[in-house]
Amino acid sequence: MKIKVLGCYGGELPGFNVSGYLLDGKFLIDAGTIGTKINITEQRKIKNILISHPHLDHIGSLPFFGVNIVSNKSEAVKIIGTHFTIDTISKNLMNGHIWPDFTKIKNAAGNNVFEYFKIEHNKWYDIDGYKIMAVKVNHSIPADGFIIGKNNNYFVYTGDTKETMEIWEKAKELGKKLKTVIIEVAFPDELRQLAENSYHLVPATLVSEIGKLGDLKPKIFVIHMKPEYLTIIKKQLKKIKKYKIYLMQEGKIFKIT
Repeated sequence: MKIKVLGCYGGELPGFNVSGYLLDGKFLIDAGTIGTKINITEQRKIKNILISHPHLDHIGSLPFFGVNIVSNKSEAVKIIGTHFTIDTISKNLMNGHIWPDFTKIKNAAGNNVFEYFKIEHNKWYDIDGYKIMAVKVNHSIPADGFIIGKNNNYFVYTGDTKETMEIWEKAKELGKKLKTVIIEVAFPDELRQLAENSYHLVPATLVSEIGKLGDLKPKIFVIHMKPEYLTIIKKQLKKIKKYKIYLMQEGKIFKIT
């Protein structure tokens, strides 16, 4: 599995874009950033979009992506998420008022541009060759992390969360099949109370979270850093020696092996 990072930050500034992770060129994880980072040919290859929760930095590019692919001659692009996420997008974003409902607009092949696909928590789904499980995490609204695998290689994507438990319990069951954890750290340690209040992590709480994996030591990729705190977050993460921790970088491609 290869992941291309379209955006990985917890805010927008020039050169810093919000969440969007393109898996193997066809499966998008969160949709805060799409069209400003990949061309129309690459956008046409996206067949599924997995959404962790309906905050704007995770769904904000969906409306413009819908416009871009009206000319597709293909099946509908599936927008995948749990019931709360899909219902919120349908009722509050692409609702015919804020933006057209692209589940009712046809593409060039006569199929709907988008199709919603609701999934349940703690259940494995086989979607386009990937095994996917949604697990509740601990954010300010109902939100989900995901465990995603192919060919016995799995990774955890936490989405937005503060301290949580269930996703680590599920991940531990994978044993050495768990290769990578993609986890958020929004603020530096000095702003731990702000992080707690806004349901995010800091480097100190990151350590306690990945410690819940016990003896497992997957690669750790940190996402969702607020751009204005990036320098200090980097310094604090470098002091953590127990794990292999990498800062996610926009535009980079990395493998899950």
